[in-house]
Amino acid sequence: MVRIFFTYILPLALPTLMYFAWVAWVRKKVQAKRTKAQAEGVEHVDGDDPADYDIKTPWLRLILAGIGLTAVGLVLTMVVFGQNEPGSVYQPPYVKEDGTIVPGQYVAPKTE
Repeated sequence: MVRIFFTYILPLALPTLMYFAWVAWVRKKVQAKRTKAQAEGVEHVDGDDPADYDIKTPWLRLILAGIGLTAVGLVLTMVVFGQNEPGSVYQPPYVKEDGTIVPGQYVAPKTE
């Protein structure tokens, strides 16, 4: 489950989460600036036009960034882990006669 989270879910969701965190931070800064200006009695602050801070969500860019990060994660997983010899065969876990468990592994095919 952890592998699925780190290779599929996190790369897809990370760009969107980062974007929403950035939007929340910008809106908080703008609100603080407006509150400070109102407390000082200033009606208009430079760059305080509401249209300047109308942030539209770039869904296509977020989706493409998530797909790109997922692809990079999958390629890195393939390169870093799981390099097996061509023709190797998966041997499932089994219990030896003395009771020890041998984990599943890829073994080279037996040549006759």
